[in-house]
Amino acid sequence: MHTIDSVLALSLLSPGFLMAGAALTAIPIIIHLLNRRRFKIVHWAAMEYLLQAMKKNRRRLKFEQWLLLLLRCTLLALLGLALARPMGCDNNSLAALAGKRNGLHVFVIDNSHSMAFEAQRPNAPTHFDQAKRMANTMMDRLVKGGESVVIISCGKPATAVITKPSYSLDACHNAVDAMQQMYGGTDLAGALNKAVDISQDETKTPSKYLYIISDATRSSLENSQSDAIKKAAVRCQNEFGNADHIHYFNLGRMDQWNQTVQSLKPVGNLITTKYSADFAAEIGNFGTGTAPAIQWQIDERDVSGGGSVQLKGLVTPLLLANKPIRNGGSHVISARLANDDRLKSDNTRNLVVNVSSEIKVLVVDGERSSQGLAASGAFLETALSPAKSGSESTGVKSDSPIVPHVIGDQDLNEREVLSQYRAIMITNVAQISDAVAMQLEAYVKQGGVIVWFMGPKVDGDAYNRVLLAGNRKLLPGKLIEKISSTNVGKDSFLFDFKPDGDLSTYLNVFKGEANTGLGTSRIFQYWRLNIADPTTERILNYQAAGQATASPTATNGKAADTNLDPAITVHTVGKGHVVFFSTTANADWTTLPAKPAYAPLIHELVLGTIDSGDGWLNLQVGDSVEVPASLGLTAAPKMMDRNQKETPIVAMTDAAGATVYRSSPLVKPGLYQVSTGNAVYPVAVNIPSDEADVRTIAEPGIRKAMGDIGLSMHDDQITSESAAQLNSGRDYGWNIMLALLLLTGFECFMAMRLGHHRRVKTTAS
Repeated sequence: MHTIDSVLALSLLSPGFLMAGAALTAIPIIIHLLNRRRFKIVHWAAMEYLLQAMKKNRRRLKFEQWLLLLLRCTLLALLGLALARPMGCDNNSLAALAGKRNGLHVFVIDNSHSMAFEAQRPNAPTHFDQAKRMANTMMDRLVKGGESVVIISCGKPATAVITKPSYSLDACHNAVDAMQQMYGGTDLAGALNKAVDISQDETKTPSKYLYIISDATRSSLENSQSDAIKKAAVRCQNEFGNADHIHYFNLGRMDQWNQTVQSLKPVGNLITTKYSADFAAEIGNFGTGTAPAIQWQIDERDVSGGGSVQLKGLVTPLLLANKPIRNGGSHVISARLANDDRLKSDNTRNLVVNVSSEIKVLVVDGERSSQGLAASGAFLETALSPAKSGSESTGVKSDSPIVPHVIGDQDLNEREVLSQYRAIMITNVAQISDAVAMQLEAYVKQGGVIVWFMGPKVDGDAYNRVLLAGNRKLLPGKLIEKISSTNVGKDSFLFDFKPDGDLSTYLNVFKGEANTGLGTSRIFQYWRLNIADPTTERILNYQAAGQATASPTATNGKAADTNLDPAITVHTVGKGHVVFFSTTANADWTTLPAKPAYAPLIHELVLGTIDSGDGWLNLQVGDSVEVPASLGLTAAPKMMDRNQKETPIVAMTDAAGATVYRSSPLVKPGLYQVSTGNAVYPVAVNIPSDEADVRTIAEPGIRKAMGDIGLSMHDDQITSESAAQLNSGRDYGWNIMLALLLLTGFECFMAMRLGHHRRVKTTAS
């Protein structure tokens, strides 16, 4: 049970004004008492006659004086009550004019991609259009100059459109009108936390309100941010109060659905002009839509392979197979859905691929000068670029896109320009100088590939000392010792390859193939390795020839980390990769080079680890373009959209002190072009797939997602019922002020009527 004092304190925004008004009512009483003592008694004949006349009207005069006193006391009390503003006035307040501003209203407006759903309301085609209309309508109900507003958008990342409470409602309306539809995900947790942080700075504001205007989709509430949303919602309850102060407006339609091209990527790491390419897409189906059609394009020209799509569950995989691209350079692959959903912006996905006409690989051979064709370099050269049958008549020596260049280890020095090669293969080299190691480290960190092969010349101690110095990580770990079989026929080692097992992605080409030779290759000698980095991927391990054939289980496409010695590994260094073979590239320590799998294995490892160089050309909304320094810029880069509108790219200094060119975050999907002075590159900006599920959540689910806090739920219209809820707790401050003015006029009239200006008629007796 609340006491009277607590109820008054809770119902008045400025209870001090009421107490001041009550105190001021004493002023007319004091004046009245003082006026009674402001006269001297003087006896003279005319006055005596007048007093005799007044005695007849004494009762009436006392009543009139008490009436005026009561009116004046009431006027002051009403003035204090009006200034106290019990829970806010409707339109104006003398309190605002006096500088006492009360009431903070925080609007969280969802402008994420799903809010572009076309709900086809009158005067508001999309959810986002309706959200802005509703925010403006609610702001029209606030007190001009007396209540402040904060506006926060919750399209990822959440942004305070108005960072500090503003008392200018016109400025707030302009800010809402200027908000743009975004095409990224929803950052509701970030928006709620910003609302709390801004509100906490307003310690003198007694009444605070939060309005969340969103579409309550599964993408926005049931995602990786779920726990963060609940924690932020609890903070809101602690800051803003109960359900009368926190309102959620759900603009979503229960029957809305969406289909989208969720992903598009090449099958394989590298695309070349020598081989036809495959591209894989995934079609998302969220809701009960009709079957769509798919149209594939290469460089914005239709290609065969499209047609009607039979949707299977939430995600349907599609394949564009065997498409040759005969010209090197950057090309755009597009997948477009034709359907009748109401969220069109995610029906197209673009992919930029760099197509290589040739891939230069440097082979450094420690045996080249002494063994000729028997050297490791010769084996690798043949595997990388096998001779084509009938090449004598055609003049085409090989179908391989790889162009190897073999040198001796004495030719590898700090003057070698490594950046012209996509990969460097180093086989049976005795030692690496510190200067060359520094050059190799810089090369791989910038995206290059280094492939190591061991051999009889390798000095393990020298390798460990130089290649693992500091934090180089040019080896996957420390070389421990050479392991040799005592009996070549019986005690040699095998790879733990099982064609029907769970293979590394680099071995997918051998899936189900029993006669590749990977399972029967003999290894007589290898370097035992102690892997230091747990993220190193084991491609193959060794097992003794007589060991049980049970294959170790792979995890996430990687051979399991068992007690078996690693045979082939891959690990990352910076932006590049290091591939390690613990045995030889020739037949000195293994029979692998004579097996059918040898050349395909070398190709898969080299082509699978080479950076295609198109990562910076494939972005999502919210990403920035960063032009690689390796392009050899001849001018400051420029970026244009399809309408020839420029997106500024500015020079910056990165953490390493190098100059990089970077754009601001891109807010619209589509194709852009970046000009570097000597070339033009297409850039694909796609909508994140995490915003595609527009299926809505019912009210119980919304409350659960919001941590079951006190929450007033509303639909997509401000009805009379919701308006009454929004205005709950409002007083009649303006009505009181109007009554005060009317009563003041009445008091003036009564004072004129009953005061000294009234004529007094006297008659002689």
